Amino acid sequence: MKSKKLLSLLLVAAMSIACLAGCGKDNEEPAATPAPAATQTPTAAPAVDTAGVNAAKDYLNNMYASKDGSATATASDYTVVGVVKIDGVTYTVDWSVDVKSGVTVGAMDSKKMVKIDVDEKTSSQIDYTLTATLKDANGATASAAFKHFVPAYKEFSWNEYVAATEGQTVVVKGVVTAIIAKSKGNSTNALYFQDNDGGYYVYNMSKDPVTDLGIKEGMTVQATGKRSTYSGTYEIIEASVEIVNSTVNKVAPADYTELYKKAESLKDKNLTAKQGLLVSLKGVEIIGIGSDPTYFMFQLGDKQSYVRLSSSVCPITKDEQTTFKDAFTSHIGYLADATGILTLYDGAFYLSPVTADAFSNYTLPKRTDAEKVAFEKNQLGIPSKVQADTTLALKPTGSTYTDVAIRYDITGATHVGDTLPLVQTEKDQKITIVATLTCNDAKDTVTIELTVEAKASDLCEAEVLAKAFALADGETMAGTQVLRGKIVEIPSAYSDQYKNITVNMQVGDKIVQAYRLTGGSDLKVGDVITVTGTLKNYKGTVEFDKGCTYSKTLSVDEAKQLITLDKAFALAEGETMPGTQVLSGKIVEIPSAYSEQYKNITVNMQVGDKIVQAYRLTGGSDLKVGDVITVTGTLKNYKGTVEFDKGCTYVKGQKLAYAKDLLVMEKAYALAEGETMPGIQEITGTVSEIVSAYSEQYGNITVNMTVGDKTIQAYRLTGGSDIKVGDVITVTGTIKNYKGTVEFDKGCTYVKAAADSTPKTGDASMAVMFILLLMMAGSFTMMMVSKRKAR
Repeated sequence: MKSKKLLSLLLVAAMSIACLAGCGKDNEEPAATPAPAATQTPTAAPAVDTAGVNAAKDYLNNMYASKDGSATATASDYTVVGVVKIDGVTYTVDWSVDVKSGVTVGAMDSKKMVKIDVDEKTSSQIDYTLTATLKDANGATASAAFKHFVPAYKEFSWNEYVAATEGQTVVVKGVVTAIIAKSKGNSTNALYFQDNDGGYYVYNMSKDPVTDLGIKEGMTVQATGKRSTYSGTYEIIEASVEIVNSTVNKVAPADYTELYKKAESLKDKNLTAKQGLLVSLKGVEIIGIGSDPTYFMFQLGDKQSYVRLSSSVCPITKDEQTTFKDAFTSHIGYLADATGILTLYDGAFYLSPVTADAFSNYTLPKRTDAEKVAFEKNQLGIPSKVQADTTLALKPTGSTYTDVAIRYDITGATHVGDTLPLVQTEKDQKITIVATLTCNDAKDTVTIELTVEAKASDLCEAEVLAKAFALADGETMAGTQVLRGKIVEIPSAYSDQYKNITVNMQVGDKIVQAYRLTGGSDLKVGDVITVTGTLKNYKGTVEFDKGCTYSKTLSVDEAKQLITLDKAFALAEGETMPGTQVLSGKIVEIPSAYSEQYKNITVNMQVGDKIVQAYRLTGGSDLKVGDVITVTGTLKNYKGTVEFDKGCTYVKGQKLAYAKDLLVMEKAYALAEGETMPGIQEITGTVSEIVSAYSEQYGNITVNMTVGDKTIQAYRLTGGSDIKVGDVITVTGTIKNYKGTVEFDKGCTYVKAAADSTPKTGDASMAVMFILLLMMAGSFTMMMVSKRKAR
């Protein structure tokens, strides 16, 4: 019955449209004769359309209204917009306040902003309403009112500052110890200053402390802003800062040597409480650069910490950082005094440098011959794994104690003088290095097993996870990786201040963290996202490093395509990308039409936001602008044009994943008998034969599956009781040539495609035809034809 009602409604709608179409000019009644002018009623003025200006008002409310309707504290001057633009229409905004003193509205500046000037030092709280009156070009108006207050002026002590609640307005004063400024090369403006009781940190200032405010280290400043906490660090945000004493008084660092030695850990409250204070540690041992190259490690007593050169909030300039690094690396093993701002990360102590000589008073400790050998043994710097072409230095003597001699015996590679060149190939290379260190009668030997990993390009999910979860603490995986998974936890909620979020997502049977994922205000548990970034092991957690990005819609292959594009457009003129690449895009231009003589064509296609040329693309007689094609070939930069080289091939509507499967199959069929492809591979195909039926005893099956025009065997595939000929499966494992048979080795695994899955070869097609032809006996026939291609 429901279907009949639906069909009837469709019929009625169709007939109604037909009737309306029939009421054209041919069927119009004669127009009435207009009344004489003297008797016509005057036309009323058209109504003013207020929809747009009300939309602009809503926009302002979203910008400035407090979420809970409470009054907003404005402890210092601030700005508001002078115009609002909605759907291409500009609305002017006139601002006014309902108080006669303490708050005034300034004129709109060249950036279309209006300054609201408040009396920061008011003796009593000022409650006021800020009103916006919006107007469009036709005279339509709307108003929005916002409740604010200027808090009564009160200078906080350091203890009161620490005890202040999140978002509470604070006023603090102190002597500047470190300046972070965009004019110094930083990405933000910030200040460290301190009084007799503790330190303060003003973050993300709107004005440059050097060029805009003229602040110098040693001056006394006062900051008014909101108290905030980020990852255990106290901050003052949305602050106004002014100089209250321009006399320069350099601050002497507090000696924290004994506090550091006595602390139970780097998170001991006795050690970390006065964060932001300028401190020094006497007699630390410089022990080397950490797994993160911005960490310059030292040890004092039984605790290791570091001086960090932050990429965004480092108080010393780039040139000063170079001086610092040179001095540090040339004094590994020395004792020194360390000076810097007491800073916290995850509640733990470290130092931010305020000068290039953050380490000073270097002395080389006296050691026995055996101690020298032991020290230099730990400083060899030979890794256990290499993931890119490189050359290792083989130091003939100790770096710090040059009276330690070092001899190297190497198998699996050839050294050139005091260097060991390492070049990646299609297979992992195993190299054994035996280093013998001697100093007079003291002697020790260390054996290092070094792996030069095979070229890591376009790894499948299983390979990425295997490599990521094999990383040692502090190690980073080479290259940019992509994984797609479901969010199962949000350890750190979205920060409106920093515009990032930290999520844990499940990928296969593993949990991977996306640390400080860029953006993410829309993310929630249960969302499936594709993350792109650098994978590392941070203290046992496998994570995408901060700055990683995500997409809810991009597939893994589509995200990888963007990485390939970035690499292609980074090529210097004349350079060629290694290996065979695959890109899918829309043809936007045909610079050279199809040649019947040479059987090729040159097209430009849009991939993402870039244009890539397919030069002398094989075939192409059927191609036209607007076609979506997947091109396979070699990418190069030819005189500034990023292009697929001549001889590249294409398929219309081909899925990226399928094109890549075909590439894997080509490499698999190129294996010599007995050879194995490096790493883990993943291929989707259709089961064409069951070679060995499912074994209840062993829990496996052997099948042949077809991929393109080739067949690959999945030997002793784990599980498989549900597999039958015609099924589409994705197999993951190691591919080898076993006595002429290309196969996944035993222990390979599979995932069965869903019954309604879309084929990798192209998008499913749907043809729909509605026929409203027969109107007999009050009924009609509707026919729908659906066509779907098997994957």
